[in-house]
Amino acid sequence: MQTILQRCVLLSALTMIAIPVAARVTEINTRSVEPFANGAAFGETGAYERVSGTFKGELDPADARNKVIVNLDKAPRNARGMVEYEADFFLLRPADAARGNHKLIYDVTNRGRKIIHWRLMDGRPKSVASANDPKNPEDAGNGLFLRRGYTLVWSGWDSEAPRASNGMSMSAIIASDHGKPIVRAIRDEIILDTRDRADPPKPGEAPRKQLLKLYYDAATLDQREARLTMRRGEKDPRIEIPASGWAYAGPRALELVGINPEPGVIYEFHYKAKDPRVLGVGLAATRDLISFLRAGGNDAKGNASPLKGITGTLAFGASQSGRFLRDFVYLGFNQDESARKVFDGVYAHTAGAGGVFLNYEFGQPNRTNTQHEDHTFPENVFPFSAARLTDPVTGKTDGLLRNDGFDPLWMETNTSTEYWQKGASLTVTDPLGQKDVALPPTARAYLIAGTQHGATAWMTSTRGSCVNPRNPHS
Repeated sequence: MQTILQRCVLLSALTMIAIPVAARVTEINTRSVEPFANGAAFGETGAYERVSGTFKGELDPADARNKVIVNLDKAPRNARGMVEYEADFFLLRPADAARGNHKLIYDVTNRGRKIIHWRLMDGRPKSVASANDPKNPEDAGNGLFLRRGYTLVWSGWDSEAPRASNGMSMSAIIASDHGKPIVRAIRDEIILDTRDRADPPKPGEAPRKQLLKLYYDAATLDQREARLTMRRGEKDPRIEIPASGWAYAGPRALELVGINPEPGVIYEFHYKAKDPRVLGVGLAATRDLISFLRAGGNDAKGNASPLKGITGTLAFGASQSGRFLRDFVYLGFNQDESARKVFDGVYAHTAGAGGVFLNYEFGQPNRTNTQHEDHTFPENVFPFSAARLTDPVTGKTDGLLRNDGFDPLWMETNTSTEYWQKGASLTVTDPLGQKDVALPPTARAYLIAGTQHGATAWMTSTRGSCVNPRNPHS
């Protein structure tokens, strides 16, 4: 499957067009420039450099292209009435730009992590930290895109993404109601031993306190204003845990009291939360960074762009990152504030038919609908397909591609996993799943049958935690 994915990216590069761009990046701060892989040569492109730093930008809430960002009008503003942000960036560029192909691939980080090396280049990182901080020849895997002269770019887009283990993040922007905290009733689902580690007691031990982490600060620690339930499965009746069975462990965590934590159980917490983050700014920050790098000019302070002569841009994302790209295109962020195209081609892998719970008040972008959890949070939301179709529930007619002159060439691939639990069939059928639909001529959708969501180049067929052997297809 790795070879198929590699060909998908390379094919989408064939029709890219050079367009000069200006963007609202106000300051680019390059922290370090150093040889990659000890100066090893990658084919005719030669050696590569690692470049890392941060960039600052500002958004005009009155610009029609930014009004789609939820609560941007409630974000803090500077003296010019603009909303400011700051995010991390990292890139691998040819040491001799003239030997590169003058095209960049933007690898959308997944919860702050770089993924293209082990998703598309057969890389075998020794740890999450090493995957996020590529330094050595083995970190480049087979070096496919480096040998072909591409520049690889990453940046932070989620303020909740951890910087631990060399992760990439961005500044948190808090919305308020004319200076007063915004408070809303929301809910969290916590399932131990899937995304939060369970720490059950050993046989004979007394119950341990188990922290349940919350996505937002509770507006009040009064237990009478909250409700905690548990259930085995999504459709099972909720069993309320009395106030004596839990306590606040600060504004963003609970602890179970006198109750053994149960792995796999759905703990659902309803509470009043405060201070929603304006998470949609991450979409605009991505847009503006790529436009700035493509233009190759200077920032507002005269600092030079770390890239010159870029003539084409591609984006790649897998899983959460692929869903990010679906939202990016659908919400209009492939047009920058200067009315120019951002990405020429976009490739979303294992995204299914959904987006990210990102551009919402009190959004929770790390959530994802799987077999057991997060079924009732926004993800698979119409439109599902690149084709323009009518939603039988709302009567709305829409498509993932906007047909506004700024659509990229669109390619998506899904594995069997996404057909089972991510609604991927809806990318190529009508919303009722009754008939196939014709995709626009600029869109392609493929099923890589018999493969799985998180396959890697080093996967073996040995049995993991489940009954059946692993699928070794990468």
